[in-house]
Amino acid sequence: MHIRFANADENFIKAEVQRGFYTNETELVRDAVRRMREDKERAKRFQEAIAKGVQAVERGETVALTPELLQEIKQEAIRKAQNGDPYSSTDALPENT
Repeated sequence: MHIRFANADENFIKAEVQRGFYTNETELVRDAVRRMREDKERAKRFQEAIAKGVQAVERGETVALTPELLQEIKQEAIRKAQNGDPYSSTDALPENT
């Protein structure tokens, strides 16, 4: 495969390699393509989570966001951050996504 880049892009690629961020141009392009794939996958999972949330709302499966619940969520996040634990919530991202 042979790819041609606009001069600005080619200059950017060469500059990144010269700065030592990548060992060669191919490595940079591979990294860019990998990141693009990952971004698309994240967007797909996000859209799926949104769809699940909309379906749950349509089924009436909701919980009122009260000041007390919001405080509980904040405290859990603070506790996990202090312990170095990642924050995870099936409310924010369902387990099956």
